Amino acid sequence: KNKNFSYSIKVADFYYKDTAQTMIDRIKSEALISNSKIIKISETNYRVLIGPFNDIKSLKDSFEKMNTLNFENLEILNNV
Repeated sequence: KNKNFSYSIKVADFYYKDTAQTMIDRIKSEALISNSKIIKISETNYRVLIGPFNDIKSLKDSFEKMNTLNFENLEILNNV
């Protein structure tokens, strides 16, 4: 077993932090996922991530919840 299992779901990148925060609020209210966060990549680039996940089941469950919101470009990122 891999003891370093750590993945996140990349939802999207945004130009404005306010827009990224609106996405976080939507994820919390519509998908009922609470472990989302904003990562500042540059002065004008903010990434919304869900996670980290330490097991495949929780990753899969959250990914399926996000699919109900009709996101097409979700990415799974390895945090290791």
